[in-house]
Amino acid sequence: MRDWIVRSFNCHKGVVTELLRRSLSRINVSFDAWSSRKFTSLLGLTVHFLDDEGSSYGFEDRVGYFVTDNAESNDTCLEDLGTELGFNKQHRRLRCCGHIINLVARSILFGTDADAFEEDCQANKEIQDEVRLWRSRGPIGKLHNIVHWVERSGQRIERLHKLQSIENTALGLEDKTTYDVVMDNATRWNSSEAMMERGYMLRNALDALVQAEVTEWNHYVARRTRHGAKPMPKKCRKKPTIVDDQMATEDWSVIAEYLAILKPLKIATKRLEGQPRQGKFGAIWEVLLTMEWLLKHLEEAKLQHERDEEPYLRIGCNLGWMKLDQYYALTEDSPAYLASLVLHPAFRWSTVESQWSDHPDWLARGRAAVQELWEEYRTVAVEQDTIPEEPTAARKTTDLDDFMTSIRKLGAQPASSPFSTRDERQYPRLSRMAIDLFSIPAMSSEPERIFSLAGQMVTAQRGRLKADLIGAAQCISSWEKSGVIQISK
Repeated sequence: MRDWIVRSFNCHKGVVTELLRRSLSRINVSFDAWSSRKFTSLLGLTVHFLDDEGSSYGFEDRVGYFVTDNAESNDTCLEDLGTELGFNKQHRRLRCCGHIINLVARSILFGTDADAFEEDCQANKEIQDEVRLWRSRGPIGKLHNIVHWVERSGQRIERLHKLQSIENTALGLEDKTTYDVVMDNATRWNSSEAMMERGYMLRNALDALVQAEVTEWNHYVARRTRHGAKPMPKKCRKKPTIVDDQMATEDWSVIAEYLAILKPLKIATKRLEGQPRQGKFGAIWEVLLTMEWLLKHLEEAKLQHERDEEPYLRIGCNLGWMKLDQYYALTEDSPAYLASLVLHPAFRWSTVESQWSDHPDWLARGRAAVQELWEEYRTVAVEQDTIPEEPTAARKTTDLDDFMTSIRKLGAQPASSPFSTRDERQYPRLSRMAIDLFSIPAMSSEPERIFSLAGQMVTAQRGRLKADLIGAAQCISSWEKSGVIQISK
């Protein structure tokens, strides 16, 4: 099997190489690192480009943009690549929007010390210590403790399902389905969101389950203290930790508000984790608009909760807004974000100027950055039959100026694809620039998908698989799913 996988990989490698050579756009890269159960280190690297349905370009100078997370090692990697390949690292280094949203959500849920909290959870091996640590986080922490308490006992899981069945019958529901709780972890915010969503749905059953423990403990205390007439004896049962995690009505209200605050972040993640086919749903031009939308949402949430008695939501919204604003400012490092937006037929400069009219300095810097990017394309060689006839008089404006002027006259009209055939004929170099930009993904989600598949491949029974075999197998799988090769035939 090993020989067949390696042979198939080497056999089809040339097909992929040729496809990349003929790509219409630059080759944009997203990458991340991963370790197997046996600590075999692997690099997940995926490339994004538009197929060659038009003119074919040479492979030299084809490396485009890099989409990755905020790890410092990625900066070091791109600095070395920039030196070797001759590109501006700051311009070509794009941050995964999914990673940014994850940091924003974790700030909302766990505060400024989200990473420290995660480390403390991993360091505390004693369940008692971890429970106290989570409880300090308010309603989210209490619900976390309840969920993990339920999952530690088969009897409690069974009792939870029985309580749901009783409630379904009492309400006369046609759907008698019962559900398990959803476990969370301190690393991924969406696991906490899923835990809260399921917990809120099962709140009546969970309340009843915990209330039974509270009632039993209260009866025991009353019996040992003779209803408070004497102190608790030194030798007695230890108080169940779950008793202090009982959720009040106000706690469930906070959970519901957290879910409302996180919903737009979930929507944004789902939209941007797609693959930018035809320049939409996961393309780089969506990043600025998505960030604007999320900032506005968090600003409204801050105002909504500024007078709350409990500080959890108010502080969380403020910290989330600050984290998002921090990364929003970093988008200025690369002109790709703004350039991709102003070249999109449905938006263009008119939309940008209207949306950001209260930031004239930002607009001025953005115009200069886009113009600088255009200079890279202004003298690019193009097919002669795609170039319109040059006027006899010397032109005083560039293709970019003409294009933007025509858009101001026509107005921004929605388009089925980011750049039309008419645009390609009239503005061939600008079309090349747009195609390069529209093929950039907003997130480095594809390596994450590959790591999930690699994790399924490298099971405990296959822990001795080597990196070359794992890599070859995943490449073959990815190439076939993309339609590049047909290995099954």
